[in-house]
Amino acid sequence: MIQQTFQQYATLKEEDCIAKFFETLQDFINFDEEVFPCELVQGWSLSVELVIGGRGIRQRTQKDSAAVFMADFKQIKKVQCVPQSDGKAVLNIDIEGARQRLSISVSTVPMAENMMDLIDGYCRLENDTEDIKTCKDCSPDVMEKFMSEAVIMKNLDHPHIVKLIGIIEQNPVWIVMELYQYGELGNYLNQNQNTLTNTTLILFVLQICKALVYLSGVNVVHRDIAVRNVLVASPECVKLGDFGLSRYIEDEEYYKASITRLPIKWMAPESINFRRFTSASDVWMFAVCVWEIMSRGQQPFFWLENRDVINQLEQGIRLPKPENCPPALYSLMTRCWSYDHSERPSFTELVVKISDVHKMEKEQDAERERDKARATRFLEPKFNFSEPPPKPSRLNPGRFGNTLGVGLHIQLNEALCASSPDLASPCDYQSPVDSRNTLTIPVRSPRRRSMGEGEFSRVDQNSIEYTQRMWQRERLYMQDTIRQQKEQMAEDKKWLAKEEKLLDPMGPEEVTSPVPQEADGELAAPEKPPRLKAQAAPTAELDRTDDKVYQSVMDLVKVVVQLKNDIPELQPEQYITTVKSVGMALRDLIHSVDDVLPTLHDSIKTEIEGTQKLLNNDMAELISKMRLAQQNAITSLKEECKKQMLAAAHTLAMDSKNMLDAVDQARVRANMAKPAVP
Repeated sequence: MIQQTFQQYATLKEEDCIAKFFETLQDFINFDEEVFPCELVQGWSLSVELVIGGRGIRQRTQKDSAAVFMADFKQIKKVQCVPQSDGKAVLNIDIEGARQRLSISVSTVPMAENMMDLIDGYCRLENDTEDIKTCKDCSPDVMEKFMSEAVIMKNLDHPHIVKLIGIIEQNPVWIVMELYQYGELGNYLNQNQNTLTNTTLILFVLQICKALVYLSGVNVVHRDIAVRNVLVASPECVKLGDFGLSRYIEDEEYYKASITRLPIKWMAPESINFRRFTSASDVWMFAVCVWEIMSRGQQPFFWLENRDVINQLEQGIRLPKPENCPPALYSLMTRCWSYDHSERPSFTELVVKISDVHKMEKEQDAERERDKARATRFLEPKFNFSEPPPKPSRLNPGRFGNTLGVGLHIQLNEALCASSPDLASPCDYQSPVDSRNTLTIPVRSPRRRSMGEGEFSRVDQNSIEYTQRMWQRERLYMQDTIRQQKEQMAEDKKWLAKEEKLLDPMGPEEVTSPVPQEADGELAAPEKPPRLKAQAAPTAELDRTDDKVYQSVMDLVKVVVQLKNDIPELQPEQYITTVKSVGMALRDLIHSVDDVLPTLHDSIKTEIEGTQKLLNNDMAELISKMRLAQQNAITSLKEECKKQMLAAAHTLAMDSKNMLDAVDQARVRANMAKPAVP
């Protein structure tokens, strides 16, 4: 008996033995659950045992009783530990759909923290998903390549590059990355090819190009840019991944690959012939990836074998323009496919050009939507077949009777007669040629003539053609008007650059118009009137003694000005200290406004609360721009990201001034404001 049992487990591996052990142990002990003695606080205290395990949170009143289900980990929104004065602690759990939170009292703070950590861990397992790459039973060479991918990904931080979560270096080696439910871009394009617009596709192209700008800035050559290595994070966001072939390179150097499996149909000629990989070869591969995207997932050169591709490239043959691909984008792609790698554009240049193409596509989409709405409005049905036509009113004979001049013949279109009762019979008319020669028309009750199906189609066709002519005429007129406006705006911009000065963020400065001068005794051209400029309104002249809101706004503005002065000199890792000081000043401002808010009139509270939310959004935008500036600190987009960061800080300062104005206005309404002492 013992020998037979031993033979059943003799062939099991170490991992299988451990799994079998826990499977057998579970029949005797619930080792996957933890039990905590505690009290439920619901107006009264009830002593229970809280059971936390894979089946959720349950409670039982007695040791041998069945556990009653309380909450699933997917329903938990927030867990908070509150220490009590008597040494105990209360654990507050917010449950989705519950009328009130679940409050649990435990004897010690460490026990409450253990419960909170355990619940948080289960919530992470339920709600967070990761992608895991494993290397099982690999040779040392494969293991080294596998680990090199992890080393490269560990140092990358960009919104459009797959994020590395962690590495398990023991055999089998695991690489844990973010998981994206939409999967690879290639499959996503095939599944949604009928719904994806050019604007969305070019947005994907732009995001991949931004990721490659970042990689080129850190001297990384990817070597395998294709839709199969791009993951879809959301319907409007993609991320570049799979760095298995990536290598670090130095400036003006190239990486020479060994004879291994390589993506020939995506590779540049120098990569195919000499196994040379540079940032310029990545530009070639990026253009091929763009071709895949605009072709909705088709494989490049699918009509050729790998060995025939280089012959086509040597002869100057390139991938054809995909259907519906914007010509400007395809022109960029052909530049990327220059045989001489020095003639290919850089990723920085490509980002600028593709951004322009994306903006043009968005404008064309908006114009198409306007045309569609206009067509719907103009071409709505003119005839109602569900109701009988109204009877026309009888015509009263005129002073001279219903007459037509001799030789004058009037023919009315039946469609017009049918659609307009007044045109069913001619109105009173006397020929100006010879009023004595008249032909009296007997007055009869006018009758509508029915229209056949053919007449309706003719009228509808004429209406469509007329509408199209009107659209074309209106479009030409609008284009001419826009061109004139652009010229005028360019002239105004030059004039403003000479005559106006930048305003201080806290208030306007007086701009004096220059006095026109006479030249050679002749009058100069008339001076243009001063133009209004978007600027902050002047601060109310009130008594600021003990005014915490005013002082907080001044402190915030000083910190923002200091940030503007320091950012050009600081290192990227030091940005966070300066931005943190802005956040602290903003927090003081919010607290000072909260202290004043109860004393103000209710009618103004909504506006002030809205301004508070706006300030919080401004702070979030500043933090976002700071991170973007840090990520691109070593790329050619460094200066542009700094400008965006400074612009976000300026917006925050201006909105803090608006907050002060709103509080001042509320104080004036409540008769709490005192004028400033002269």
